[in-house]
Amino acid sequence: MKAVRIHNYGGPEALVYEEAPRPEVGKDQVLVEVIAVSVNHIDVNRASGTNKDRYPIQFPWTPGVDFAGRIDYVPEGEEDFRVGDEVYGKVMEGSYADYIAVDKASIARLPAHISFAEAASVPHVGLTAWEAVFDHGRIEPGQTVLIQGAAGAVGSYATQLVKLAGGFIYAVANGQDTEYLMSLGADVVIDYKTVDFTTVAKEVDLVLDFVGGDTAARSYPVMKRGGRLVSTAAQPEEQEAGKFGITATSMGVHRDHEDLKELTDLIEAGKVRTDVADIYPVAEVRKAWEVYTGKAEPEKKYTHGQIVIELQNI
Repeated sequence: MKAVRIHNYGGPEALVYEEAPRPEVGKDQVLVEVIAVSVNHIDVNRASGTNKDRYPIQFPWTPGVDFAGRIDYVPEGEEDFRVGDEVYGKVMEGSYADYIAVDKASIARLPAHISFAEAASVPHVGLTAWEAVFDHGRIEPGQTVLIQGAAGAVGSYATQLVKLAGGFIYAVANGQDTEYLMSLGADVVIDYKTVDFTTVAKEVDLVLDFVGGDTAARSYPVMKRGGRLVSTAAQPEEQEAGKFGITATSMGVHRDHEDLKELTDLIEAGKVRTDVADIYPVAEVRKAWEVYTGKAEPEKKYTHGQIVIELQNI
């Protein structure tokens, strides 16, 4: 088979589309023919070597945490899935390949009426948003939520999920995304380029920080005592948060089959929508990463949505 791999740390220029060994299928796994994948920060970050002390990789290394495709092989006795089933899911790494062996617990059937490209854009960012809103944020109907980076790939799902949960949303983002965010359910959009969010947001129950930097610390004063802050982009200072009577936590994302099924149901019902910024063939994987990292020409930049790479032309 062929796969996109890197042989040393680097950026888009390090990506090579080449022959690679076909994976072996282990216990409680199935083999998926990958049709589409998406570009995520975690892929780019690990490839760059930024966090190599914490997350080392073995070369040659294949990036990719999201995928959508068809099941090509199931072990004898498998009852949950069949060859030909259209599925999508999230893995730790390795989805930029023609085939990938995946745990059954990491996949779900494709939502009805959406493409493989749309499905590939969902798992990592959708599950991150789900866990931030429900598992860590423990949102309740009627609560006020401040979403930092609301128009981003994770933020756009979080905005939709918070609205479905009955929350009032302050969405902090680029002002050019105001109409987009209002369509997702934001109640108030704050343009971070022209407005200090601390002058607008008040009495906030939950802050979802998808930006990092000093965003968390700047959010404490606008929160209610007993409020919660959840960050996917930084490690909040818990002691400082405690001075405001706030619980502040950092989170990663897990591969949860049940959560993905819940998302699937919402997508099928039209209550959550996907957002694909652009689609590139695998031959242009370097260009896709250049656009994602802002290294491409200005006219190739994007503001929201997921960049998708198609490994199969269907």
